[in-house]
Amino acid sequence: MYDKIKVLFNSISYRYVIIGGIGIILILCAGYILYQPSGAENQRTINAVERAQEQQRKSLELNQSIQHSIDRSTERSHEAATRIDRSKEYNRQINNYIDDSQRSLSKARDYLERNAELFDRVERESRERQSNNQETQDATQPISDGRSGGNHWSGNTSMTER
Repeated sequence: MYDKIKVLFNSISYRYVIIGGIGIILILCAGYILYQPSGAENQRTINAVERAQEQQRKSLELNQSIQHSIDRSTERSHEAATRIDRSKEYNRQINNYIDDSQRSLSKARDYLERNAELFDRVERESRERQSNNQETQDATQPISDGRSGGNHWSGNTSMTER
């Protein structure tokens, strides 16, 4: 094979044709490589970079919006925690007030029961005194002298009741 190529190069006419053909192919390849793909490729690259920049800008805006939302959420969570703590404190105070009120109601109920017992005892003793006093008054009532207006003085009975 080497010999055949050597024979072709030794002939001048074939030599120029082969060298010229190789030169044309090299020029075409160089032109294709340097001119054609780079022009279209540069435009595609520029478009891709612009799209990437636009997406990056949108992503940055979205990230800032998300960060702002997270900050607001964190702030609201702190506010909610403060309100919950305040509500718990109010509930504790209300429970204390309720406990105090229940104790006061229990005391008041005890006082009312004692007062009711006292009233019952006083009424019972009063009835007993009246019945005892009535019996003694009937025996000690003076006889009326027939005058109008009647004299019902029977001594100092109020002192004996006490």
